[in-house]
Amino acid sequence: MFKLFKSKFFWLLLLVIVISLVVMNATATQRNNITFLEKVIRDTYVPLQGGASSLRNNWDGWTAVFSDKRHMHQQIKLLEAQNSQLALENQSLQEYKLESIRLRRMLNFDNANRENYDLLPAHLIARSPNNWYECITIDRGSRQGVEKGMPVISPNGLVGRVGSVSENSAQVSLITDREMAVGAIIQKTRETNGIVEGLGDSNQLRMINIPYYSKIKKDDRIISSGLSAIYPPGINIGTVTEVSPEPNGLLLVAMIKPAVDFNKLEEVFVITGYHPVEGFEVEEE
Repeated sequence: MFKLFKSKFFWLLLLVIVISLVVMNATATQRNNITFLEKVIRDTYVPLQGGASSLRNNWDGWTAVFSDKRHMHQQIKLLEAQNSQLALENQSLQEYKLESIRLRRMLNFDNANRENYDLLPAHLIARSPNNWYECITIDRGSRQGVEKGMPVISPNGLVGRVGSVSENSAQVSLITDREMAVGAIIQKTRETNGIVEGLGDSNQLRMINIPYYSKIKKDDRIISSGLSAIYPPGINIGTVTEVSPEPNGLLLVAMIKPAVDFNKLEEVFVITGYHPVEGFEVEEE
């Protein structure tokens, strides 16, 4: 403690503080004229005050920048969340629109064919992963009047026939199933009774037992012949894509593109009753 009192630096610092206090007290009042010493002190402190002021202003600016950036990030996150919500809503609206179009088309088809068919609409509710192109499950069963063997169609054409039936659902064997076969004829010429069979492929069927003299050709439409206890006549099956002779040369075979897009199938009709009308055929899409 005594060493501090003996220090010249201590007394010099104390002197500076005392002089500063005296000067501050003397210059506290507002005066028009100041002393030479006051001018020197003021001029000495001006750069320091300017630097402090500049630092304070820059700090305020930096604080404002960081605050604006934080607010901008918050706004971006909010807008991104709103955009995601709007995208989901738009997707839902698009789905409702497409469903409305499909159901309106189903309704028009039902109204146009009431004189010929008793049609029961149904939704596809399941597919077997092991036999994707062989069978589907619909949400109609015995309680709604569905029976085994009933034909199943869509506004585009033939889908298949009902297999097993439970109280509120039924399994439908598709015409693409390898075990399925449908009697068929050429729509335009009404000739060539053949058999259309499935190949386990959603994009292709095969028509066999075609006489070698048949005039069947590419783009001919193939419809059900009605020579079956299951399928009524005139139901659209598909169009010919290729005709070739069998190895024995006595018969022809035709490849058929199905009228129904089984990859997009969502709704179907079960034909629960058929009322024959002469010359009736399922309308072309």
